[in-house]
Amino acid sequence: MKKKIGTQNITKKVNDALSDVENKVPRTIKETYTFKGRKAPEILAEVISSLTDDNAYILDPFLGSGMTLIASQKVNRKFLGIELDNYTYSIDKTLFEKVDSEKLEEYFQKIRDKVKDSVMYLYETEYNGEKNYIKKILFDRKNGKEGYFNPQSNREIKNKRNVILVKKASDGNKAKKFDKIDWNKIQEVNKIDESPFPKDIYFENSRINITKSTGADKYGEIFSHRNKVALLMIQNEISKLPTSKEKEFLQQALVASLSLARIAMYGSSTDILYHVIREKAQDMNVWCLFESRYKKFVKFQTEYRDILTNDISNGSRYKVVNADYYEYLQENKNLIFDAIITDFPYTDQVPYLERNQMFRIWLNHFDDDKEYFGLTDKMLDSEVVVTNATKRKGKDLDNYYRDIDKMFRTFSEHLEVGSPVIIFTKLGKKKYFNVFAHIVDYARKNGFEYTFRVGVEKNDPTLRKQSAYKNTLINEVVIGFEKLPENKRYLYIDNRNYESKLVDDVYRALKKVDDTPYTMTTAVSNAKKELTKKGIHFNKRIQDLIVEVINNNFYVDGQDIQLDKTKLYLDQEDEDTLFKKIYELVPFYIGKLLKQKGKFVLEDLYVELIDELSDGNNQTLYDLLNDDDNIKEIDNLVTDKTDRSSDGKYYIKKQLPKDFNEDAIDVATMDPYDFEDLCKTLLECENYADVHRKGGSGDMGVDIVAKWFNGNESEIWLVQCKRWVSNVDATPIQRLVSERERLGANKIACYTTSDYSKDAKKVARLQNVELVDGKELLIKLNKYFPGKYYNSNLK
Repeated sequence: MKKKIGTQNITKKVNDALSDVENKVPRTIKETYTFKGRKAPEILAEVISSLTDDNAYILDPFLGSGMTLIASQKVNRKFLGIELDNYTYSIDKTLFEKVDSEKLEEYFQKIRDKVKDSVMYLYETEYNGEKNYIKKILFDRKNGKEGYFNPQSNREIKNKRNVILVKKASDGNKAKKFDKIDWNKIQEVNKIDESPFPKDIYFENSRINITKSTGADKYGEIFSHRNKVALLMIQNEISKLPTSKEKEFLQQALVASLSLARIAMYGSSTDILYHVIREKAQDMNVWCLFESRYKKFVKFQTEYRDILTNDISNGSRYKVVNADYYEYLQENKNLIFDAIITDFPYTDQVPYLERNQMFRIWLNHFDDDKEYFGLTDKMLDSEVVVTNATKRKGKDLDNYYRDIDKMFRTFSEHLEVGSPVIIFTKLGKKKYFNVFAHIVDYARKNGFEYTFRVGVEKNDPTLRKQSAYKNTLINEVVIGFEKLPENKRYLYIDNRNYESKLVDDVYRALKKVDDTPYTMTTAVSNAKKELTKKGIHFNKRIQDLIVEVINNNFYVDGQDIQLDKTKLYLDQEDEDTLFKKIYELVPFYIGKLLKQKGKFVLEDLYVELIDELSDGNNQTLYDLLNDDDNIKEIDNLVTDKTDRSSDGKYYIKKQLPKDFNEDAIDVATMDPYDFEDLCKTLLECENYADVHRKGGSGDMGVDIVAKWFNGNESEIWLVQCKRWVSNVDATPIQRLVSERERLGANKIACYTTSDYSKDAKKVARLQNVELVDGKELLIKLNKYFPGKYYNSNLK
């Protein structure tokens, strides 16, 4: 049902562009941002380059960490970024706007001179009689004093040493066991007032561990007393600085330190930002965190100095605005872009407005522009998200789908025909496929076609990692859509894709008829009657569209419509039938991948199956490919049909027998129709006459009709062609026998690339059916086309 708009060419462009690019987020970016889901600018830049021309205008309506900004400037594209979240916008503004480096360093040194010693005193300790400082301490919170002296072990506690030191001791150690001096220091620090520390209550959201039952809804619950005091000390000195970009830079560096200044789990990431840690906890030196973050911010600006701007909201090559994308684009209807590239929120992603509460609340208390960081109802209403937060009722899946519908409608208003929408995301869980199906549907409803999905691995995939389908789509993927011209858009009636319904209707009609061909004229006439009843004006455009849909989804021979042997009719057939069809089509797709790429991993094969057989828009196929038994069969089939590359990372073309040339064609991986053509040619070589394909609505068991002249008499032969991997069972043979009787033919035969089951052979003997198996087929082919064909089904 997919529109034919050069999809393969687009996919090839992106694949070629990404073939030698490592999907790696630069260390400087990783160490600067606190965001989830950062994208590799190099990957983004290659995608932008492959799909747009120089000086194209790129939009990212959900900017986030600004990776598309970096990528667009790397390849010299004009760029607009829109970011709803005021905190996210503020950190982007801080990082991408130029500061006076001398003044910045002066301010930092001023803070250092004023407060560093006081903060470090909070973490003062002794080791072997020498003064030192705690960099990190490992403890169990729930056990009080005992939890410090004897915490549960983890890989950082060595020889019971659970205090990591700032300076290496004279004996070379960088760790010590918590002792009485450390406990006394905690008691001393606990007497220091920390009352100015924020006491806000978070929005509850169990998805990100903000729950009232654990106390995680209270802002200060996940900070130790010592770290609260330290944060306030540094903040107090920042607050004394004059309002400036340099002050804001230092303010944001401290805010970015909050994610590790909290009590965190050992090895913690910001994924568990609000988790109340009771065991195996770590507490880190706040001054070390702040100083480190400051240096990383400076390093970021040094490395990306070429793209810094004086004013992020009004730069010459790019600008970023803090707004709701829909509202902004509605107010600027004249804006037309050459591409939209983004990572819009999937339902399983954490709402940024809730996730960033820790940072926003701090700024709301201490930033010069406190009012700016408020979390308004308007922002909450505008976020495209599914959330279970108790204060955000109505943000459910249905609302999310309405937002996606509106999003594609808005995109369509701001793109030229032929322009792409590129989405970066992950598709590793079943729920993603359910959502993705809806996304494709809403894109089509609003004038787009889904064009490609290309995986971008973090590391080069191996055969071992690709051993099961459920592990093959946990990587990042690039998904492409293209805006269609008016005359190519999908026909939607009452929010339903009529073209999908048309496929269902034609399928059912084909299954009902026997002798009477179901023709294009009949199908168009039936569609016209239905649409006219619904009040749709039937014109030439709609007629041409119906013809195109039928041609794209069925095998059409002249006027005669038949079921297409290379397609799955996922909404109509049972799962057993569907998997059998998939299994028999796998060799064809293996051959296709080897021809296109020369090598592949299972990821490539499964994506090819999903994209080609269901347009990425049907959960049924995913279910079939996520069954362990099905997976085992497909894995075994791939192994049989290919060899491994020398490095063991890829599947490659199977080594051919010595007497076959390297360009030999594997009959076991041919398109079913190409295989029928080959059998037709073979029959002609064997002096059969009037060899032609048999028309008809459904597959009634006959693919080729031919004549054999025996003296003055002629015999009518009916031939069925099975380009199969598994053995042909008795059912097709019985169907062939029935057709001989119904059509009054003289002889019947079945040609296959595989073999026949015992029951099939028994029926053939009793009913006088000529069977040609894969081995005999190859002998026949070699007689007329020496060395041109081989059969990977043969062991």
